[in-house]
Amino acid sequence: MTEIVTEQEVSVIGLGSMGAALAKALLAGNHRVTVWNRSASKCAPFGKAGARIANSVAEAVDASQVVVVCVLDYAASDALLHTPDVAARLKGKTLIQLTTGTLQEVQDGGAWAKEHGVAYLDGTVEGYPQHVGTPDGMILYAGARSTFDTMKPVLASLSGHAFFTGEEFGTVAVLDGAIIGSFSLISTLGFLYGAALCDAEGVSLNTYLSIALARLPFIADNLRMAVPMIEKGDYSGMEAALDTWVVGIGKLVEHSRAIGMDSSFSQDVLVRLQQAIDMGHGQHELAAVFECFRRRSVSN
Repeated sequence: MTEIVTEQEVSVIGLGSMGAALAKALLAGNHRVTVWNRSASKCAPFGKAGARIANSVAEAVDASQVVVVCVLDYAASDALLHTPDVAARLKGKTLIQLTTGTLQEVQDGGAWAKEHGVAYLDGTVEGYPQHVGTPDGMILYAGARSTFDTMKPVLASLSGHAFFTGEEFGTVAVLDGAIIGSFSLISTLGFLYGAALCDAEGVSLNTYLSIALARLPFIADNLRMAVPMIEKGDYSGMEAALDTWVVGIGKLVEHSRAIGMDSSFSQDVLVRLQQAIDMGHGQHELAAVFECFRRRSVSN
């Protein structure tokens, strides 16, 4: 059985906004933390808080069995880690990679770690620095299940929700794009569009916010209803057909234009609804719009 040590020695490489939040959370979790940053001035506050300051990446790696990396991109990370000296020092240790990368970069990172004898978790923070180390914070991880389980005390300090997505490294990159780049961002833009509408018509934004928050369970219901429909390929239902939705969104486009707003956001939504209707889904539920987005097979 793998022994799990509650308090561990952890090195954090990269002290930008997110990296700094990670280091603070680890210190708060009573781990023995070593920090390194290209701009040494960012390390000083952590030294005062009890962290050890490394003078080089190699020194940071030597200091701990667990290394957390959170830098600008994979090019920066590779430049720091993929040197013969640092790679040799990482062998037999655990690397938790929290740098954002493309699907290919993430997969290449996992392959590199395996080749060099490094236990590896790829992860992504689903939120802002302020959410790191909080009960509501969430970080997604992929890698060997045994590595994830062994690292639980460290991961628990970083977020209240350490979500294991599986052993395929690319899973995290896909989910990050789906959650942050698609769902979170686009839904927030929709909220901001509504805020602009209310602002233009003199409606209290706080009233709008209160109603929007109260409607979140309705959105959750839509999501829960959509997935089984997509999986079955059956979008029939008794809630609201696309033919109904398109009338309402059409009115929103007209209203936005009439008061001088940029109506392109609602117009784009209308175009997608109409596309799904043109595909024969007029009497189907909103989830049928999935068919407009799904990947098509490519003929050679």
